[in-house]
Amino acid sequence: MVHKDDRLTCVAFGVSEATDVARADALGLLEADTALHAEWIAGLAMNSAAPDEVLRRVFTLDPLPDAQYWLAYRALSPAAARAAVAHPDPKVRKILAENPHLPSDALAALAEDPDPKVRRVAVVMACERDVELPTELTVRLATGPDAGVRYVATALPGLPDETLLSLAEDPDPRVRSAAINSGSWPRLRPEVRAAAKADPDPRVRRAIARATHIDVPLPTTVEDFLAETDERRRAAALTAPVDAALAALLVAHEDGSIRRRAAANPHVPKALALALATDPEPSVRLAVSLRADVSEEQRAAIDYTIPPGRHPVPAWVEERSSDPDALREIAASSHVLLRRGVTCAPELPADVIERLATDDDYYVKLMLCENDHAPHELLVEMFADWDGLSWGMLAYRRNFPRPGLARFANNPNRRLRYAALFDPRAAPELVERLSHDAEDMVRRHAAADPRLPLPRLVELLGEDGMPRAAARNPALPAELMHQLLDVAGVTG
Repeated sequence: MVHKDDRLTCVAFGVSEATDVARADALGLLEADTALHAEWIAGLAMNSAAPDEVLRRVFTLDPLPDAQYWLAYRALSPAAARAAVAHPDPKVRKILAENPHLPSDALAALAEDPDPKVRRVAVVMACERDVELPTELTVRLATGPDAGVRYVATALPGLPDETLLSLAEDPDPRVRSAAINSGSWPRLRPEVRAAAKADPDPRVRRAIARATHIDVPLPTTVEDFLAETDERRRAAALTAPVDAALAALLVAHEDGSIRRRAAANPHVPKALALALATDPEPSVRLAVSLRADVSEEQRAAIDYTIPPGRHPVPAWVEERSSDPDALREIAASSHVLLRRGVTCAPELPADVIERLATDDDYYVKLMLCENDHAPHELLVEMFADWDGLSWGMLAYRRNFPRPGLARFANNPNRRLRYAALFDPRAAPELVERLSHDAEDMVRRHAAADPRLPLPRLVELLGEDGMPRAAARNPALPAELMHQLLDVAGVTG
């Protein structure tokens, strides 16, 4: 009887001890295992070391296994991208168009794809990535028969001015509205502007309103405030440089949302704002407690509560993110939201990092881990026990991999055994041992580790749940990749 791993040894790797009968038997069994083939192919498609010839063969497959899980982010060489662009399935090409790493010539080809959904996604991505397509192509897209593409094409980088201006007369109102902005409106011919003002479609009229909008300063006096709309009143309460009379009106306003905004407005005098420290609305008291001009003693005297979930970083904390002394002061605050907010500073002094890494608040430490300056020990601690959906991403922070993680290879915590494989000095023997771990996530990580000895990598290509991870291993020889595709019946 020939076992699955023996089949792989006999067929894919030509072990000299295998008899011709065993090789033929194994070949027949492997060729019939289409589920195994799909796993190999998906793994090879994600293999960062797969040569262009392997990827070109992969892209001849229709259907393409699990393309939605890898094609949208897989970096492709120009040759591999050209092969992907030629795939017969428009769903695959649509996924490919979403890939932010796609070479510009491949994106240009997809912008003229026969399928309208592919074209639209490609044009949207060109706009979002600020990719300048050939001028002739942008003109063709902006003047073509597909109104959906014309609509998106109005935002294409490098679109000639005359083409954009002509789209203000497009038959489709969506396109007309998209072509009208503050830059194009003054340059339209008078008769085109007149026609736009009389346009029956509300989208065009809204575009004109945006294009001709002039910012009016927010009210700063009681008289002007009372004459405003509710929306502008709320904006004024939060940020306007209000005078003394308006500040007094805001802090005494019957609407709690106005008082909350006034409590946060730095132009409202501190003495008035502190009058809100005993407000019946918890959100108002919290806003007072977060003011920049409130002392730590005054903060501590406010009975504020912090609702669960994330909270925006106060603007004044962001403004001081480049001042080391201010960062030290904020990191020492008794207010947990200020300490959480300071973790977002792009550069933190070493002593501030050390302080925040030992904070009593779990979320201060967790938010610190979201930045590249998080210390290694904290990353490992949070990696081991945080239950958030993105816990695995912590292992890819700059300071996570480090010599010494291999000490966790026998830890009862499966995440720490997983972390052991991020030790840059982990020996091949340790990687092989973890490839036999009881937990699938640890075995899969080991299966994709280039330090895994080749004989064990061969076994994992046929072990339940492991073929995809093994085929993704960058140490897999190119000849072996081609042999897997041969067995799977992939042409080329």
